[in-house]
Amino acid sequence: MLIELAQKEFLAEKKFEGLTQNSITGYVTLFTTWNEWLVTQNIGQVEELSPRVIKQYLTFCLEENNNRPRTINSKLKSLRAFARWLHEEQITNEMFTKGVKTMKQDDSPKMVKDSDIQQALRHLRRIKRREDSFNARRNYTLLLHLIGTGMRLSEVERLNWDDIDFKDYLITINQSKSRKSQSVPLSETLATELLEWRLYLENHFGQVPIPVFVTRKNTRLTKNGIQLFFKRIKKTLGIETHFSAHTMRNVYIKSLLKNGANLREVQLLARHSKIEVTRQYIGYFAHELKETMDKANPLRGLL
Repeated sequence: MLIELAQKEFLAEKKFEGLTQNSITGYVTLFTTWNEWLVTQNIGQVEELSPRVIKQYLTFCLEENNNRPRTINSKLKSLRAFARWLHEEQITNEMFTKGVKTMKQDDSPKMVKDSDIQQALRHLRRIKRREDSFNARRNYTLLLHLIGTGMRLSEVERLNWDDIDFKDYLITINQSKSRKSQSVPLSETLATELLEWRLYLENHFGQVPIPVFVTRKNTRLTKNGIQLFFKRIKKTLGIETHFSAHTMRNVYIKSLLKNGANLREVQLLARHSKIEVTRQYIGYFAHELKETMDKANPLRGLL
């Protein structure tokens, strides 16, 4: 059976199962680059796939494409799903990923310096005051939103104004990572900033757009657009440490821990499926949490 034909049937099955569009797009992207490599190896039939072939492909991704271990493991996970489906459909006798192991990767959250965040906010405020440009207003609000909610990049991309309840101070996430509807508390400070941004959009376009974050052409701001903003501001300000949309989520979690929230509360607010994930952050922020420990010292007044 042709590999590309099997891939089409696999994708059709996954769509029928209700897989998210992001997941489907991920498979399509992987298959596109994988198929290009398979052509160079003169491999076109499912029967020609083997653990050796997969190891060669992942080695190519590592050495030639400079993929990081996390990316390699993500590709292997998707290839395993495809191999499992082929085996379950009795198209292959064995999974062609059998025995292929994942790479060791650094799962520690990337830290952002408080000084870098303050510098970025000052920079955006200064531009907003001087130029009052569309991008300056949007990017300032976007950065505050990411820090103030801990929302994931894909969640911010999909966010619409109808998802925000300014009366009860809640943001509804209809398509979260767990594929369940979840809610995020909205602080009064961030609510004020968002309302100012919405009023600006209404005056600028003559009506409020459906998405919260849009481009100057009134189209939804994509994940790539958000990532590009972080790359540009990082280069402009000469920030050398980690500074991205995802690291703003780490800032949110660190802030909760430093301000006295317990593990269960942080797990719920960060929407971690397992508390073990939340617990990891304690070790990474230990030196910064010492100040909180000093303030809440249980021995104070006893000695």
